[in-house]
Amino acid sequence: MEDAVYNQTVSEVARELLAQLAPQEKALFRSISESYFKNPEKTLSDNSAKDEMLGFGAAETITLLTPVVLAVSGDVIKFLLGEAQKAMQSESTSVINETVKSWFNKFRQNDDKKSPLPLTPEQLEQVRKIAIKKAQQLKLSEKNTKLLAEAIVGSFAIA
Repeated sequence: MEDAVYNQTVSEVARELLAQLAPQEKALFRSISESYFKNPEKTLSDNSAKDEMLGFGAAETITLLTPVVLAVSGDVIKFLLGEAQKAMQSESTSVINETVKSWFNKFRQNDDKKSPLPLTPEQLEQVRKIAIKKAQQLKLSEKNTKLLAEAIVGSFAIA
């Protein structure tokens, strides 16, 4: 997948996940995602900001979920691209990209919502494991790791 197309797909998926998990970060999403795609490591390492409490005592640490969701979404999409390429070896890259994107509930066409789940239970479990592993590597709290993994797997559900 071309970098620009890959980045756009990751961004769209991450934006939808954040709408569920951290809607308060919506206003910051564009600038954080642009920074992330320019330098993921730096954005992830800068992921905590100090919020001075009006000069009263120590600063409180605020961790943004956006960079973590972008990183986790990227790893999941890489896995899904591999699965799509295995299943569609003779198809064009654009068909494979659209297939991966359509696996997420938000991007599925209305008439496709009645179709069977495109991923096997084993593949869904692999998606969950990838999300958990990446979130843990990025030191996301256990609670938020579980929420993020469930949101990603849930995004494949048929509405």
